[in-house]
Amino acid sequence: DVYILILGGDYGFMLRDGSKSYTHWEYDYAGEIGKPRFAFVVTDEALRRKPYDFVTMKNYQRHQEFKQSVFENIPTFYAEDVRHIKLVIHDKLPEYAGRDDLYGWVSGKDVLDVQKLLEENAKLNAELEKNKRANK
Repeated sequence: DVYILILGGDYGFMLRDGSKSYTHWEYDYAGEIGKPRFAFVVTDEALRRKPYDFVTMKNYQRHQEFKQSVFENIPTFYAEDVRHIKLVIHDKLPEYAGRDDLYGWVSGKDVLDVQKLLEENAKLNAELEKNKRANK
């Protein structure tokens, strides 16, 4: 019920129409339907410790614009490492625990045909793998 964004050094796989990344779409969607959101932005210093040249990455400008939008619109924390992320989540999630309006993205009681859902999930996973291979 709470959307937690971890924004690293890559903008991510693009939607078929090329308008934005799947992560960016998911972030926007969570906001549109009123889900509480907060974000971790991995620091440039932490990214530099990785064997990855994030400045020359594909969609660098879109990534920077997305990151700026995140900073301007939702509570955002810098992330140096996994321990820091765990501590903030541990402190932040209890704020949402008592809210009656947060009941899940899709309630289990709303799934009438589990087999159909499993088939759709398998289809989407296959499509995701195909897109990953195509974008390498």
